[in-house]
Amino acid sequence: MDTFEHEMERIIKQIQADNRLGTYMDFKLKIPDIIRGSGPIKLIILGQDPTVKNPNSRSTITHVLNLNKNGSLKNYIEYICNRLQLKFSENIYATNLLKNFFNDPPTTIHKIDIIKEFSKYWLPLLQKEINQYPNVPIISLGEPLLSALVLDGHSKKVRDYWGYHKDWKRGLNNPFRFILPEHNVLNRAIFPFPHQPSRGKLFYKERMERYLVFLARECQEKD
Repeated sequence: MDTFEHEMERIIKQIQADNRLGTYMDFKLKIPDIIRGSGPIKLIILGQDPTVKNPNSRSTITHVLNLNKNGSLKNYIEYICNRLQLKFSENIYATNLLKNFFNDPPTTIHKIDIIKEFSKYWLPLLQKEINQYPNVPIISLGEPLLSALVLDGHSKKVRDYWGYHKDWKRGLNNPFRFILPEHNVLNRAIFPFPHQPSRGKLFYKERMERYLVFLARECQEKD
């Protein structure tokens, strides 16, 4: 696992003892390993949780976001790294907010806000993880994750940080921005990205290169 193995095990036991939330969790599967580059960490990749739709394939997930295997998600992250002039194998730290597997994908659970509920257990550990790398920018993957990260009163939609305007199809745009430290629970700069399947949507396809230039510029200013 990683440096935080014992803390993860402690949190799992706490969730098991939670009569309400414990029923949603799959305790049989091992927590996927964190991805840590071999060199200086310059980018943190933050996913939601490891639960994929197909239950039979979950046991094959041994690392966060399946980034140890070739596939569309790894290609996406490598593409981002290349545009930022970073090396995938050296410069990224990838982790999930929620480390555990669920019996069902969180997007199919509607009785409770499962991401927000489980984040109460996992957020303190995530804070320790990212504190290892102060001032390193964070990119978050997917919109549901923002419900647990962004404070009330601020947008929890990825598109709003990518210059969305209701008349964007007519060429109207708002400025690019990121989630300010004071607007999120991690108190860090977070750059929200669409998850890999949404990357192909026209809105994001048109803006991807420009948002990466924006991210690179913001990172340079923080160096």
